[in-house]
Amino acid sequence: MNGSDKEHQDDGSGFVIRRDLSINAWFGRVGSKDALPENKPSLWLITDPSITNEEALFVAAGCEEEGVPLAWDIKSGVSGGSAELSRMACMRSRLEVGLGIDSHRKGTVSLIAVTDAPYIEGDADTPARLRWLGQAAARISKGEPIVKETRE
Repeated sequence: MNGSDKEHQDDGSGFVIRRDLSINAWFGRVGSKDALPENKPSLWLITDPSITNEEALFVAAGCEEEGVPLAWDIKSGVSGGSAELSRMACMRSRLEVGLGIDSHRKGTVSLIAVTDAPYIEGDADTPARLRWLGQAAARISKGEPIVKETRE
């Protein structure tokens, strides 16, 4: 899906409803033309360079489902794995919730308020798990209960 994708719906009244289907309003990689504005409250995802844009988009889809924007950055040479990446992410997030995914496809959600350990840790090796991580982080940022992970 790209920024020009649109959904057209005719409701029978002669009016045509157009809705932009672009994820760009919800997801942006730091340094790209699609980067979110610095002042926009958003979750942060920091990944190892081996994580692809497609994998990050699955995380973004989970956030978008909950109505929470996601900013994405890449960091190499992190010795602490996903826990360190997510900690760096939550420090950058105005919502104080961050996600990290390392080269071993481990995913972590951290909160500024919880300093002794990551809040969620688990595998981030399938689209369903990546999407769930994004959804869980978004729900935490809104103060809502986390939904049970489904294995699709």
